[in-house]
Amino acid sequence: MDTNENADRDDQVSMPNLTRDPMISYQGAPGLRAKKLTVKERLDRLSKYRIRPVTIRATAEPQETGGGKAEVVRASFKPNKTACQQVGAKKLRFGDNTDKEKTSNEFLHEVEILVGLSHKNIVQLIGFVEDLEHDKAWIVLSWEPNGNVRQFLSSGKWEIPERMSLIQDTFAGLQYLHTRGPPIRHGDLKSLNILVSSSYRAIITDFGSARLLSNADNRGEDHDSSQTPKEVLATTEPVTHPEAAVRIVATANQLTLTGPAWSLRWAPPEVVDGKDHVGLASDIWSAGWVCWEIMTDELPFSELKSAVDITLNIVQQIDRSIPEDTELRHVTALWSLMTDCWKFEPKDRPDINQCYSTVKWMPSIPPVGATPSCTKASSTALLLEMGLMYHWQDNHDTAASLFQRALVSAGHSDDRGRAQALRGLGDVYSAQSKFSEAEECYKRAWNLFISVGDYNGGGHTLCGLGDVFYAQTKDTEAEVCYAQGRDILIRSGNYQGLAHTLRGLGDICCCQSKYSEAEGCYIQARDIYIGIGDVQGQANALQGLGDVYCCQSKHPEAAGCYTQAQDIFARIGDDQGRAHVLRGLGDVYRFQSKYPATEECYFKARDIYDRIGDELGRANSLHSLGDLHREQKRGIKAIEFYAEAGEIYAQIGNCELEDDAFYWLVMCQMSEEFVQSDTSYL
Repeated sequence: MDTNENADRDDQVSMPNLTRDPMISYQGAPGLRAKKLTVKERLDRLSKYRIRPVTIRATAEPQETGGGKAEVVRASFKPNKTACQQVGAKKLRFGDNTDKEKTSNEFLHEVEILVGLSHKNIVQLIGFVEDLEHDKAWIVLSWEPNGNVRQFLSSGKWEIPERMSLIQDTFAGLQYLHTRGPPIRHGDLKSLNILVSSSYRAIITDFGSARLLSNADNRGEDHDSSQTPKEVLATTEPVTHPEAAVRIVATANQLTLTGPAWSLRWAPPEVVDGKDHVGLASDIWSAGWVCWEIMTDELPFSELKSAVDITLNIVQQIDRSIPEDTELRHVTALWSLMTDCWKFEPKDRPDINQCYSTVKWMPSIPPVGATPSCTKASSTALLLEMGLMYHWQDNHDTAASLFQRALVSAGHSDDRGRAQALRGLGDVYSAQSKFSEAEECYKRAWNLFISVGDYNGGGHTLCGLGDVFYAQTKDTEAEVCYAQGRDILIRSGNYQGLAHTLRGLGDICCCQSKYSEAEGCYIQARDIYIGIGDVQGQANALQGLGDVYCCQSKHPEAAGCYTQAQDIFARIGDDQGRAHVLRGLGDVYRFQSKYPATEECYFKARDIYDRIGDELGRANSLHSLGDLHREQKRGIKAIEFYAEAGEIYAQIGNCELEDDAFYWLVMCQMSEEFVQSDTSYL
């Protein structure tokens, strides 16, 4: 449990917390105006959560205040003689100037919200202590021993996958809130209000600003100006205190926000601008800044000290570029998501399902043990996730080193860990066109996965092995691997792996000119990837569709698929995918006789392949450049490209493509017309 729940009071701005009652009820005869229940009567309806004060005792540890409205203390809860658990007691403060009616309503509101929540990433309500006549109101919550996220991260250096786990947990908890019926807007999401449990999972807390919203389909946002979403009212009687719009009052050099409690550094533009209705997208804005905090260990706008400067930065629609000196440079896809979360217009931000679908595929692992990474021997699982992260960013040398360390760490006692490390090495070697090494790693991984009964792992390994055979134009072996992998993954219900095998089978059909079957495989793969939220897989399937359409001279359709794939690859930082698509676009332009555009695409692809160490991709780009210059009767340059491509094919052991490059090289040499007419490079 966070003991500093409302810290950072310089940034905290408060306004009356006007409750929209999720459990309000009335008494009275039909046809007569009902009488509204009092706060105490409504709390009495939650009697099973009521706790006797004598069962709660503060621990001997120093108590820390949590802000102006409440303090949070660690306590022991002993409901009977045998049971005892550690809890966090949020005790509301009462003083001479306290508006008791308002404070009582706020207390009731938060209790009623918490009663209906049950999720692993949401704080658990244990109960409440209430004696409002004597100024006593406590909310008793599960105790989370590692403090809030900011406190936890400051305890040491944590690796990117460990940080990503906290981000995934936060979005999972927010998804639970936003997809309830009716949806719940948290209203004050920030690192201080996200705790870290004993198992190192992120737990969202502090629901004092939470609101129930209607219009779940569009996230409570005004996408249609004719329909304005409103907060849910569970009564036919007018609300005594309607929600006041957020307003900014300037006094000297200070700004005060009046309305539901918001923390200015995390407040979205619609709050700062004083919009009358604030929907679920406001949480998305704040969640983007929580990602920033987790990845950088810095507050939003940490360089700014005055509220005026912070407010101006929020409302000025500033384009933010990825900071090169932060961990964010290793997770381009996360940065792209964050910038989407910071879109000025709420309707332009992604909804929570899009957010969670994006982050759930990113390499992650709960922080390993109680010791930060700087002082601990990295676990096999952590090394595997770090290797996967660098592999996705096409940093293959670093990825290979991490997978090798994971292989050593697993030793002979962890066969599954060894299998995962070998599969990771196979993926890296395949991307580097080291096909013999990749094949050996995949085969060893397959045997280990099967020995421990991990058929998911085995199915994925067969997919990788199929990719290796396909890259070497061993189509028969590749097809066998894809088909076997498909059957295994269907039985185990692994849709991501199934989509991978369908994409591989589509590649085989395309090479065999079975375009209708190839198109069907790619479309099935694309639809599965979309369904599970795997955008990288979706882009790969779109690239395959582009290849099929290009082979059938359906150039507009091919260009459309390639462009969609290119946008996705750019957003997630997949350079190899971008290079593949550039080659495809080059083919489209070539068939359309747009030769300058064709050459530009091929050269860009070649340079990317060269930078990331994909030798097969580089050779294919050079071969395409040779084809382009041959068609333009530039024989001398074509010969140079074919020769360079052939040398690379020979080095990586692809005899079929080597022979093809050599064939066209000889054809150019034998064609006197091609050689003599090529004066453009003299």
